[in-house]
Amino acid sequence: MPSPSERQGVPEPMSTLLRPVRGRLVTVMAVQAIASALVLSPLITGGLIAERLIADDPDVWPILAIGSALLGLGLLLKAAADLIAHLADNDLTLILRRRLAARLREAPLGWFTETSAGQVKQGMQDDVTALHHLVAHSYAELAGAIATPIAAYAYLFVIDWRLALVLLVPVPLFVSIYGRMLVTSGRETDRYGAVLAGINSAVVEFVDGIPVVKTYGRIGRASAAYRAAVDRFTTFFTGWARPLIAPETIANQIVAPTALLLLTLVFGSLFVHQGWMRAAQVIPFALVGLGVGGPISVLTSNVMALQTARGAATRLHGLLELEQMPEPSAPRPPEGTRIEFDRVRYGYDADREVIRDVSVAFEPGAVTAIVGASGSGKTTLARLMLRYADPGSGRVLLGGVPLNELASTTLFRTVGAVFQDVRLLRATIAENIALAEPDAPPERIEAAARAANVHDRILELPRGYDSIVGEDALLSGGEAQRVSIARAFLLDPDVLVLDEATSAADAENAQAIQAGLSALAAQRSRTLIVIAHRLDSVVAADRIVVLDDGRVIEDGTHHELLGHRGTYHRLWRAQHPAEDPSPTTTTPDATEGRSR
Repeated sequence: MPSPSERQGVPEPMSTLLRPVRGRLVTVMAVQAIASALVLSPLITGGLIAERLIADDPDVWPILAIGSALLGLGLLLKAAADLIAHLADNDLTLILRRRLAARLREAPLGWFTETSAGQVKQGMQDDVTALHHLVAHSYAELAGAIATPIAAYAYLFVIDWRLALVLLVPVPLFVSIYGRMLVTSGRETDRYGAVLAGINSAVVEFVDGIPVVKTYGRIGRASAAYRAAVDRFTTFFTGWARPLIAPETIANQIVAPTALLLLTLVFGSLFVHQGWMRAAQVIPFALVGLGVGGPISVLTSNVMALQTARGAATRLHGLLELEQMPEPSAPRPPEGTRIEFDRVRYGYDADREVIRDVSVAFEPGAVTAIVGASGSGKTTLARLMLRYADPGSGRVLLGGVPLNELASTTLFRTVGAVFQDVRLLRATIAENIALAEPDAPPERIEAAARAANVHDRILELPRGYDSIVGEDALLSGGEAQRVSIARAFLLDPDVLVLDEATSAADAENAQAIQAGLSALAAQRSRTLIVIAHRLDSVVAADRIVVLDDGRVIEDGTHHELLGHRGTYHRLWRAQHPAEDPSPTTTTPDATEGRSR
């Protein structure tokens, strides 16, 4: 029967995700249903043999042979159903993970800054695993759990309809109790996924945070967020499961083999006493009845698995329907490397505007620094240059072309970036540096490392450039930053954005890297944009743009901005309280600066 959403023309997430293997699942359920009925043959033939032996008829071998043949056929069909189900599961898992990888590859970069690693891991791993259990096991077991009682009761009705009706009574009671349980638990399925995602995120944060908190001697703090997430999950799961324990126990006991056997013996004895049936006819009920309760109990666990999979399918469907960054139908090539913000406004949501009416240009062949207090919008401005998101209003242009009219491949080939949050792959140092150009010769990799002032440190590693990050290449934060800067040098982009890229480097290394950046900027009129909190690192910049509350409020050189005695002057004094920040000499132009 179609679901309400399917009746309205909108396919359910589960139906959509299972479409590639739907035909094979139907085959699995049909084959499993036949197999489950055939596997009842030992119980049925056992009853027939018992009747013949009671009647002093020793000719039971034909019945035994037929029963054995049916059992063998049933086991072969069951093995075939399992094989088909597992092959379908392997194909579906591969399809889903490829589709997820492709979808995430095309997702806006800003989505990854707003989404925790735990949520992505839940979709790529846990939710796909939930569908694995459903496809590889649950559908086959559901078919068997339904077919076995139907076949058993059909046989029992042939023997004696009255006793068969008595044994049938527990089934609707079980269905009624369990149906109400499913309705109650189903309301919490979405919350279950959300709480589980919280644990996944906490695990990632816990592992990432251990080195930091151990350094400061606060080891217990590393697990605090994880313990809190586990406690939230425990509280939720206990509250979810506790009301279900009693009805589930009662429901399972109603159809337990012992309960059905008791019904068979009590009412079978009564019916024999009344002369309604022969004593030998009670034997098949005792044997076959024992085979009914087990499959019905299996049905319950698989219905729960189906419910869990439905929640996983909804989350997976959300990932697969993730809004993609739109590509232009007729992309235009940039004319130069000048980046310009034209009355740009941007906010992460309607109530939180981060960039407010910014109009500023970054010229080729120069090092331009963006500074400001924490929360002033520096990183957001940098991310807009790489089209992490499109502005709410206004335009960001590269070479005179709005970013949304550039092909993403052109944009990322033209604009490179190094952010403060460095991510190195678990690969060799050389592979990390050559990430954008895997076939780069060793000479170019080494030249990039020298420019980033990290070559000598790499040579100190056990295997030099072949050392693997996280194994025999254990790098400090500053060293990892320099490797990521070398990666940007090797990419050799026309525009390079550095967001606090030297924040973890000491003063000497920062100056060496800055010298390399200046040399890089001078090559073929490259546009170089440096975002910094530490003003010492941008003193030599050709131009400094000062942000405050999402607005450009000052613009000039270091000495010009100090002479203006505005926000930049205040920030410098805060970082150099013992110095007199006033320039020794000033000119009319310098004192005016280029304030906005």
